[in-house]
Amino acid sequence: MVSRIFIAVIAALIVTADHSAMAAGTDKSAVSVTGKASGAAFADPSTGMAFMPVPGGCFLMGDTYGDGQGDEKPAHEVCLDGFFIGKYEVTNAQYRMFKPEHSSGAYEGNTLNDDNQPTGNVSWNDAVAYSKWLSKRSGRTYRLPTEAEWEYAARGGTGERNFWDNDPDGPCRSANGADLTAKSQWPAWTTTNCNDGYKVAAPVGSFKPNAFGLHDMMGNAWEWTGDWYDAEYYFNSPKSNPRGPASGKLRIPRGGGWGNASECVRVSDRNGFDPEFRILFLGFRLVSPVQNQ
Repeated sequence: MVSRIFIAVIAALIVTADHSAMAAGTDKSAVSVTGKASGAAFADPSTGMAFMPVPGGCFLMGDTYGDGQGDEKPAHEVCLDGFFIGKYEVTNAQYRMFKPEHSSGAYEGNTLNDDNQPTGNVSWNDAVAYSKWLSKRSGRTYRLPTEAEWEYAARGGTGERNFWDNDPDGPCRSANGADLTAKSQWPAWTTTNCNDGYKVAAPVGSFKPNAFGLHDMMGNAWEWTGDWYDAEYYFNSPKSNPRGPASGKLRIPRGGGWGNASECVRVSDRNGFDPEFRILFLGFRLVSPVQNQ
């Protein structure tokens, strides 16, 4: 399994994969949003969950800067149809509509369980069960995003490492990662040299959105995608609407979390976890395919 997840308290839970040497960078600007918006933003009538339209387009998926890990290579062109994606991560309140007894817990005296914080302690199988429950309840199809859909949405129509790359204060205005606020309680942590104001998970929507209007795609909580993990998949990925390997042992979370510094809070960073794995910083958001309104 890939391991770039944060704190020593979980080190024993993670098996580290070998990563190859850095590759040469590729074109950083190769993002083409070719489609029209998928329709108007909408709110799920059952939960109030907000969804934003993401227009179809093509982009270079993977490490386009030459500073990523081996499983982020090679950068390759992917073209996607339009879709809708959650404006925010699924919150504790929204998840507890499905599982009232759920608790996202706390970390060393800092709650992760407030209604508007992103839900955590959720396995891949839990997230899929939630999507099926919500689909049945709402009469609309919901699912986890593919890895390609997630990265395209997270890039927000740019080819940068992160959508805030041209903003020197971007990491702490646009993402909740390990920062000087966290370092005040955990001085041994590797952190970004700015303050985002939160030691652990922030209420969803606390940080600037990207150009697609999406909040917290980077940081706050790691987000499950639908794909199986395969370190070599990018060598064979189809160009059009890839859905990941047909089988595997690990499922892919993306985006980094509140305990991660910049190494993991990158748009192309990949990881893999057992589908039954749960931990404090692991949550999700949903997508909905385009359909007749």
